[in-house]
Formats: sequence, C-alpha cells, structure tokens
Amino acid sequence: MANVALRNWRFLYKLGISGCQWFEGLGSFTAVRKVPTFSTNQKSIGPDSPVVLTLKVLFPQYGLPLQDQGNLGRAKLLSTPFRDYERQIRAQLTEMFSQSGFDAARDIAGTILNRWGHAYVSPQPGFFFGKDGNPPPRALLRAAPFGRIAFANTDLSGTPDHRTAIGEAHRAVSQLLDQVLTE
Repeated sequence: MANVALRNWRFLYKLGISGCQWFEGLGSFTAVRKVPTFSTNQKSIGPDSPVVLTLKVLFPQYGLPLQDQGNLGRAKLLSTPFRDYERQIRAQLTEMFSQSGFDAARDIAGTILNRWGHAYVSPQPGFFFGKDGNPPPRALLRAAPFGRIAFANTDLSGTPDHRTAIGEAHRAVSQLLDQVLTE
C-alpha cells in the first residue's frame, strides 16, 4: 500500500471520480481516503482539500502457482528501493491524470510506502480450517499461551483490520492475565 499526500484532488474531481481501478502499470486501485478531521470547524472535504490517495500495489505473476507468485511478489516488494517506488507512483499518476490537471511536482506533498511482506504469505491447505480432522495451526496458537507467551496477530484470525487486531490483543492479554492471576 502506498499513501500519497496530495495538496488537493481537483484533478479527480474534474473527472467526476474519487477512486478508480486500472489494469496496467504500477498498482491496480486507488481512492481518496476520507480521514477524520480534527481541530477544525470544517468536517468535510472538497476538491481543493488536502487528502491522502491510497494506491493498492500487487505483484501478480499470472500463470504461476500461488505460492510462487507470493514468493516472487514478496521478493520484489522488499528488494525495490523506495526511490524507485516513488518514481513509479509519480509516473503512474502522471500518465493517468495529467490530462485533467495533475502535476506530480506541484500536487504531491509526500509519499508513504507500507511494505507488508506478510501479505504475500500463501496459506496452504489446512491453514484456515484444519486438515485430516486436526485443528488449524492458528487455532493452536490462539487457544492458550505457551508459558508466558501469547500470540496476537490479525493473521491468526484471517481478517486483517484494526478491529481484529484489537480483539486479538485483548484475547492474548486476557489469557496472560488469567494465568498470572491464578498463579
């Protein structure tokens, strides 16, 4: 995921969109993020408001087995220098939006790149629901602490969002508290 801080999003507004999908070049999807507005009387955004444009960047290798695609995608994700991603993002946005007034030098205030290599893990059969009558490995990790170590991660639940992260942390801490309080 790449988050691009924009000084405004008028170039998208001129096209009548706030997000889009494409099929060539870097990434495949983008949308204006409506982040909460704090410490201001204005609680809405308009085309001249500064915003964050989020780009979803995947590295598919069509025709290869899923595990190979994941391994190649993760390698590309982690080995490409930040400056190369920044150049590619600027070029992609320029190619798509320069006709509606986008100018990378003028409009981009900054870029944040989140390199989530774990997103390229390829769960094998049995990962989510178990295999041959045995529970899945993640169920074992979630069931109880191992000594004073409890595992908490959205990957264990299969739902990568902040609510799940909070829930997993609560579960793990509760397991440890139960153990500590009964000792």
